Amino acid sequence: MPFRNVLLLQGLIVSLVADGLLIWQMETILNWHTRVLQLLLDLASVPWETGRQLSVLPGVSATLVRAPYLDYVENPWYPWYIIGIAAAIFLAGYRYWAAPLRPLFALILIGLAVTLGYLKLISPNLLYSPEDFAAIWYRGETYPWLLIPWIFGLGLFTLNVPFGLKLPWLAFVFGYSVLWSAVRLAVAVATFYYLGSMWMPVFYFLFGFLADFLYIVAFYSLAMDRAAGFLVKQREVWQS
Repeated sequence: MPFRNVLLLQGLIVSLVADGLLIWQMETILNWHTRVLQLLLDLASVPWETGRQLSVLPGVSATLVRAPYLDYVENPWYPWYIIGIAAAIFLAGYRYWAAPLRPLFALILIGLAVTLGYLKLISPNLLYSPEDFAAIWYRGETYPWLLIPWIFGLGLFTLNVPFGLKLPWLAFVFGYSVLWSAVRLAVAVATFYYLGSMWMPVFYFLFGFLADFLYIVAFYSLAMDRAAGFLVKQREVWQS
């Protein structure tokens, strides 16, 4: 397949324009993200209140959600119950899980065990509240959102495929990323409320950047597969 400079220019323009629009509307996007989060917490019967304003980018702020979490000082046996149940589930299901899933489930168990050691040896509670966790989450999610246009712009948009087949993928992936971020954060805050802060490291490392990486790679692969299918059909028509 010949490389065309005009398609590289197209990808650069799309990436720059998309990032410009995102930065321009980022505060609206973050406010929508917060409203979805609040709705999901209501569905999970998690009490919450409006938290502080967080500066995510220069001139762009987001409203955080403040929620309580299970206090291990008042419930000292909960961490042991959690690690025991997690270990039992891991051992019982180990032989039935696909090989790629085993390290992921092992990381969950390891993360809980390390956090349990911190709770018992250093402090009965972690240093961060759910509001602090949300602040870290918002900052951590904003930058992958701004990176998505460049991944698709310099990858998908440089292919000799009609523009109308490429732009919907970029719009869909970004919309999915915002909704999926709100869902994951709601699950995290609800888990902290019912099971305590022991789950914070697990949610940050496994359900944060790792989850972002997985869905971006998955959708990028699907988009490239559809583009390749289109190019193959075009070649078949030309040859016939």
